[in-house]
Amino acid sequence: MKVYEHVCNPRVISVTLIAACIAILGLSFASWNKAKSFSLNSEFAENGELKYSIDSCGTKKGTLFIKGWIFNSTYPLEGSLIITAKMSGREFVIPLFTFTRDDVSKNFSRTDAFDNVGFNASINKIFIDYNESAEFNFYIKNNSGNVLKALSYECQQ
Repeated sequence: MKVYEHVCNPRVISVTLIAACIAILGLSFASWNKAKSFSLNSEFAENGELKYSIDSCGTKKGTLFIKGWIFNSTYPLEGSLIITAKMSGREFVIPLFTFTRDDVSKNFSRTDAFDNVGFNASINKIFIDYNESAEFNFYIKNNSGNVLKALSYECQQ
């Protein structure tokens, strides 16, 4: 009976639930940020329609990052953006998120559907070993699954 009372103690339940939440959060963080090798076959998209700007890139507090905006005639209306870092002959996908850039939409007289042209990609040094300079590659994966390389950008510190 004492074991049952101990297990049903609200403090024991609270501590157990908090520990489980911390473990799940840690696993989610590690899963999202782990380095994944880029292995998709791609073609280089040579078109003058690509417009982009890199706001900032580099390393800060052990994190490799790049921020800016990018679009062409189809993206972001169709497909998704993939950003990789190429170092020592290996290419790794960097976790990213896209967001609205009202300034870009306004400047190019685009509609609300166009606003998700902003990007922020970063990865911590514990997940990938990088140099002070890195080559970033930008790919656009269309809805059919075809991957086109849109841009290579070398970030210099």
